[in-house]
Amino acid sequence: MKLNQRIEKPTESASDASSPANNDPAALPEGAAEAAAASTTARKSSAHEYARAAIVGAKRLTAAAATGTKTISGKVVAKVKEVDANHREVAGKIDTVSMGLGITSGVVTAGAALAAPTGLSAIGVALGLTSAPLIVTAAPLVSAAAAVTGAISGGAYFYSKWKSAKKTRADLAAQDAQPVDSPDTAP
Repeated sequence: MKLNQRIEKPTESASDASSPANNDPAALPEGAAEAAAASTTARKSSAHEYARAAIVGAKRLTAAAATGTKTISGKVVAKVKEVDANHREVAGKIDTVSMGLGITSGVVTAGAALAAPTGLSAIGVALGLTSAPLIVTAAPLVSAAAAVTGAISGGAYFYSKWKSAKKTRADLAAQDAQPVDSPDTAP
């Protein structure tokens, strides 16, 4: 059974549900009691199969989701470890992007100041009769992007600095723990 296949619920016919006499075997004509019992059994069996199919589908879906989650989390952990191992390179790349966006933001802001509507055209923009130039509309967005990348760049820089200092302290502690007349040191 495919997971995307719709499982349909069994339905009762209108005549079975509407007549209370159909539920009383004494009120039914000859042979009809057996037919009613068989119909009820078939409905119950059909409902049971529907429930069983739904449970099997739910189990398959749960297993697929669990497998996908393990795969995704494994990839995320591997990428974080890779970034952590190359923290200096990552900080440098983020810093480059941040500087580029900062320069772009300055140019766009200067262009927006020059292109901003003045006089009667400013009144038309304020009333909604005309629209502002695209550079005036885009300037706040570019400035916000520059601010966000600047914050990320600063965080990456300080993380890289902390990580390097931590490694230097660990290396110095390992050197201090080594005896002076150790055979590892060159004469």
